[in-house]
Amino acid sequence: MELDSLKFQIEAPESRSKVEVLNRLSFLLREQNITESYEYATFAEQLAISEGDSINLGRAKANLGWIFYRTGVWDKAFRYSRDAFLISFRIKDKQGMAMSLNNLGVIYYKQKNYQEAIKKFREAYQIGFEIEDPYVIIRSFNNLALNFLATNELDSAYNYAYRALEINDKYNSVYYNSFIYRVIGDIQAAKGSIDDALATYDFALLTDTHHRLESFEASILNRKGKAYRLLGQFEMAAEYLEKSKEISIIKNYQEELANSYKNLALTYEALNKLDLAFHNQMAYNKLSELLEEKVNKDRLALISAMFEVEKTDAELRYLRAENDFKELQIKSFKTYNNIYVFGTLILGILFIWLFALHKKTKSINLALVINQNKVNQQKEELEKQSKDLERSNKLKNRLFSILGHDLKAPVAQLQGVLGLMNDNSLSREEFNEISYVLKRNVDGLFVTLDNILSWSRAQMDGFKLHLRPTSCLSTINQCIELLQQHASGKGLEFNVNVGKETKVWVDHDLFQIILRNLISNAIKYSKKNSFIDVFALEEDDCVIIKVKDYGMGMSKEMLDQIRNQKFSLMESSKGTDNERGTGLGVNLCKEFTNMMGGTIHFESARNIGTTVTLKFRKVMLVEDSQEIHPRKYLV
Repeated sequence: MELDSLKFQIEAPESRSKVEVLNRLSFLLREQNITESYEYATFAEQLAISEGDSINLGRAKANLGWIFYRTGVWDKAFRYSRDAFLISFRIKDKQGMAMSLNNLGVIYYKQKNYQEAIKKFREAYQIGFEIEDPYVIIRSFNNLALNFLATNELDSAYNYAYRALEINDKYNSVYYNSFIYRVIGDIQAAKGSIDDALATYDFALLTDTHHRLESFEASILNRKGKAYRLLGQFEMAAEYLEKSKEISIIKNYQEELANSYKNLALTYEALNKLDLAFHNQMAYNKLSELLEEKVNKDRLALISAMFEVEKTDAELRYLRAENDFKELQIKSFKTYNNIYVFGTLILGILFIWLFALHKKTKSINLALVINQNKVNQQKEELEKQSKDLERSNKLKNRLFSILGHDLKAPVAQLQGVLGLMNDNSLSREEFNEISYVLKRNVDGLFVTLDNILSWSRAQMDGFKLHLRPTSCLSTINQCIELLQQHASGKGLEFNVNVGKETKVWVDHDLFQIILRNLISNAIKYSKKNSFIDVFALEEDDCVIIKVKDYGMGMSKEMLDQIRNQKFSLMESSKGTDNERGTGLGVNLCKEFTNMMGGTIHFESARNIGTTVTLKFRKVMLVEDSQEIHPRKYLV
């Protein structure tokens, strides 16, 4: 009824302005018809700009920020939401600030930066209590519950979900009932209360009937299917999951579709319907690869957007400081001139007063000098920030250059070979002759992509370490197994001398990236038919790991650059078999080693070889028990 009334008011507005009606329509439709919501929000933005209406401009941008988030365009979602917050903050529109903070929070949630997301949602609900807006409070509490669920803080998640439900009931609101009950069901499922979760999901679906969001229905059906699978009721699970899959395919809900494929594969496997299990697993693999690729592209786009926003903010601060300084100079000049003229007129009568005024003028000049010095200091700080941003921008451009050049070659080579095979222009014997080169280039492409994605995650605020006891030998063997074919092609042999019980206190994924890069470099620069030594020594409370090759080594200049610079994308030299590199691997090794409290040292000499020494904290068993438990280890 409200939608119909608002659409009528667009043509014949009476009590409300047209831009206000457009914003309200966009807000109400953004979860039901995102295309129509986008059209209303865009029209509202244009109209607000032409009318100079800052309040409705901020709210139009907030709606557009949410729409771009829903469509997966994270960089535009960030820009619009941030602009909306700045506009609302400037004009003290607290409702607009709360909407923008919730938008920014969900962007950080999507990037898995849960701490920053929680900070934004808490600021939003505090504003909601100030302005007594139940919608803002309920939405913020529900989002906080989602974040604490993601960090497995289930008691906190439960607390915020029920607080949202209490306020929802207090104000007799129905819009958020379904979403809140869905979160409560997820919390119950995470706690293992599957029957309770199923009942809650049914109630969430029942409360959704007033607006019938098909995306919500698909998500609930998916959750119910997974719950029945966990209970062992596989036929019932398959029925719900197929319904969810059907809705997701029709409406192109890709994340829900991926979850449906995954759960259906497990369900049909349990039912011994292996052909259906295989079909759904293959569909899940293909779709998850596409989604992962999109997430990585969106992450790079969001990093670029944040770089540009920070640079623009620094330039604006500098211009404002410079403008303030000029205004201060003009005001000071006018004041001095007025004092001089006035003093000339009454010089004969007020000589004593003029003497006192002279002292006061000296004091003012001294204050101006002090202010000038402060402005100069601020200017120097802004110039330093500008240089830092310029260096960051160059680093970003260099990474894009690597993606556009170094990564394109092996893919193009592989594409050409596959094309020849598809046309039957390449015999089996010819393929076998070049397969080693293809495998080596693809392995190099994998290492390069993994390094770039690992570096990009490390630059995001949401990056977290997960330190735990990690086996040195197991991790080293995994890295060697991945790179074995490249090493065998050069006739290299590994001498591994690491104790089975030797463990270090590290993040397993970062530790594996470090070792893989060091062993990959050792293979790359080793002479053919030589050896690579990998061994570990235990020393007091530390473990020392060495990776040594007998290859081409490094010059003194390159070694000094690696040791002394904090971060630099160096020009990577070709390997002994013309292998290419990006220069990013060594920097990742240094950065990740420092993050985990370890040390890394490089020794090298031309045509003799290179030795890299890692030192990490050792894990020691202090109780007479073989059971793995964190409390039984000292670091």
